[in-house]
Amino acid sequence: MENNVMSQNEQAGAVTVKPSPEERCEIRKQYSKTALVLLLNIVIFNVVSQLILRFGCMLYGGGLTMEAFRKGAVAFSENEMLSTVFSCMMPIISETTAILVGLKILKFTPPDFKKLSTREGYSGGTVAKLVTLCLGLQTAAALLTQIITSILDNFGLTGRTIDLSATTSFGANVFMFFYACLLGPVLEELLYRGVLLQSMRKYNERFAIFLSALIFGLMHENYQQFILGFLLGIPLAVVAVKYNSLIPSIITHIIVNTTASVSNVIMQYFAPNVYENALSGGEIDMTALTGTDWAVLIINAVFRFGFALAGLIVGIICLVKGRNMSRPTPAGKSRAFPVMITSVPWIAVFVIYAYLSFVEPFMSMTLWDRLFFNIFR
Repeated sequence: MENNVMSQNEQAGAVTVKPSPEERCEIRKQYSKTALVLLLNIVIFNVVSQLILRFGCMLYGGGLTMEAFRKGAVAFSENEMLSTVFSCMMPIISETTAILVGLKILKFTPPDFKKLSTREGYSGGTVAKLVTLCLGLQTAAALLTQIITSILDNFGLTGRTIDLSATTSFGANVFMFFYACLLGPVLEELLYRGVLLQSMRKYNERFAIFLSALIFGLMHENYQQFILGFLLGIPLAVVAVKYNSLIPSIITHIIVNTTASVSNVIMQYFAPNVYENALSGGEIDMTALTGTDWAVLIINAVFRFGFALAGLIVGIICLVKGRNMSRPTPAGKSRAFPVMITSVPWIAVFVIYAYLSFVEPFMSMTLWDRLFFNIFR
């Protein structure tokens, strides 16, 4: 897939294969602005939220001491509504801020971003194929994650698991599902397939697609969801570029998240023993399974592997048809990764996300825990 503007300029002789020092500097500035938007999201989600949480727990516990923090943290975790609202509101705040700042500093004009809501060029069949492919990739990612987790466990590397269980609070569950199944997907598409992808696609669309998928995976900050995010990010970005619209990716993202959430709830309430074992990574005692457990497992397996097979077929068809896509031009290649990797903000983004995704989850104490322990002990 090739950017039309770059192709036309090259044919007209307006673009050299390698950028001049001045052009390289301008491209780097644009790339750095995009990275600064991501860093803003990282800072709000990881720094500001932690400061609010920890000092809030201290005040909740009666003072600025470690003892007060522990007391407040227990009370905070036991308040399901409060803890759920906080855990959902921080990504809402960080992503909304990053989107608004990105639109401003990257100089997206209203017509530029508004055109991403166009409904021309694709059909319901396009969305159906994208949903099928992504649901299939969801199953593939789950299997791949289980394999990697088993390998890491053999080396004594057990990372923190992601608990997506529903709570006993009806209000907390409604708020959590509203964020996970609707608002979250919309904000993530606007940021990663909107601001990030659109700002990076000017010179090399294939590189922008890969990069947006990579960052989308990394932003989850754990290796389990990184695998799923990266795999889903590629087709979502391809469709966003091909049809110049975010509508198909938003709809698909909502459906994928909703099916995952509903599946978790069904497993949690109708096959609790199976769910707890799966959550803890323990082995399931097949002889202790009830009829309901078997029914839930069979339905879940048929659904997941049915879409895995269908997704494989759709993926093969898309790859075969995609052979006619143009490759990135030499000029596009020289203005993508070689320039981006010289951007200090982008290096910071990769280093921070690599630490948060692949190092900290395996540490017994996080960086924030160590910092607060040393300050308030």
